[in-house]
Amino acid sequence: MEFRKAAIAGLALGWAVSLFAAQEAPKPLVRKDLLVFGSGEIAAPVRDIFRPKTTAPPVVRRAGGPAVKSAAVAQPDAQPSFTLNLSYIGSIKSGGQIIALVLRNGQTVSVGEGDEIAPGYKVVGVTAEAIVIQGPNSERKTFPRKGDRP
Repeated sequence: MEFRKAAIAGLALGWAVSLFAAQEAPKPLVRKDLLVFGSGEIAAPVRDIFRPKTTAPPVVRRAGGPAVKSAAVAQPDAQPSFTLNLSYIGSIKSGGQIIALVLRNGQTVSVGEGDEIAPGYKVVGVTAEAIVIQGPNSERKTFPRKGDRP
């Protein structure tokens, strides 16, 4: 009987050891083979990653002869006036200043006085009832606070 117990215990131990040996080592969380070790110099950033991409690439002028003035020179159209589309949905008073909650492109953004909402558009004033934005041509537009829904 003792021999049988010892044989069963030996088989169980052998089975457990074989299971332990068959398991693969856990994969590491960090793959060190993907790390790049270079000279340590980092290239300058191409653009600010926190600003949206510009809609049109910069205009490239071709080399040509001197410009000839004609009698009927058309005046270039003025840049479109305020093109920023947003909704002022509420405000929070924090640390003595008012922080505005603005809905822009489907996202809620919190801004304070002096913050830039979009390139060229700066928050000039914030009250509980309205927010004043200054555009790229120094024009100002007041956005009143919306009701319960934006």
